[in-house]
Amino acid sequence: MNLSDPLGAATQARPYLRPGEQLRWAAYGRGFAFDVRGLTPDGQPAKGLLRKIGSGAAEFVAEAISDNDSGPDRPPPPQVVAFGGRAGVLAHEFLRGIPVSAPIRRLWVLTPLRLLVLDERVPVAPPEPEKSFLGKAIGFGRDVAAILTDRTKTYGDNREGEPIALRDFVPVAELPRDRIARVDVAERGRKPVLRMSLVDGSGVDFRFDADDHFDWLLARTNGAR
Repeated sequence: MNLSDPLGAATQARPYLRPGEQLRWAAYGRGFAFDVRGLTPDGQPAKGLLRKIGSGAAEFVAEAISDNDSGPDRPPPPQVVAFGGRAGVLAHEFLRGIPVSAPIRRLWVLTPLRLLVLDERVPVAPPEPEKSFLGKAIGFGRDVAAILTDRTKTYGDNREGEPIALRDFVPVAELPRDRIARVDVAERGRKPVLRMSLVDGSGVDFRFDADDHFDWLLARTNGAR
């Protein structure tokens, strides 16, 4: 474990569950893309472009998570792909209201009741009171002195000797569990995914950079402990 890492996804997700709601799994996945006919990967109407779906046929999304997804000029591959035959299907409606990339972190949380999406809240700095030029100079000098004399080690957002704190998340999307028809381990391109098929034939593919964990995720989805 890297000491700059945030708390585990399950630990971070539990405070956002309802009383008595059981956690099946939780995973960090900051970005997603659409593989929906008539839409671009970021969910905008595709002008004059017929997009095919399924079995890796949507070129942008398939290439983005293929074995050839490395390169200095390419964005990181999406960890979640929502697919469907047209705009307005369940998978599209589920995610259309949130940005395809979270500002900080995003959590995907499955329970027996729902699939929940949580985004880390962007902190808002409080406004600083107006100071005179002399007051600003004194404050700057104190800040520099504090930095120079502070010997506490830091690891990203974490500090030596202090417990790793829970991050502040906010729910941004939710899909009731009765909209999920089945869950299987499948492939998109040449990569394994956890495929969540919805009742209207659309679905959501999950790929969390852990090719060997999909059987465990499937078992957890189906209620195994």
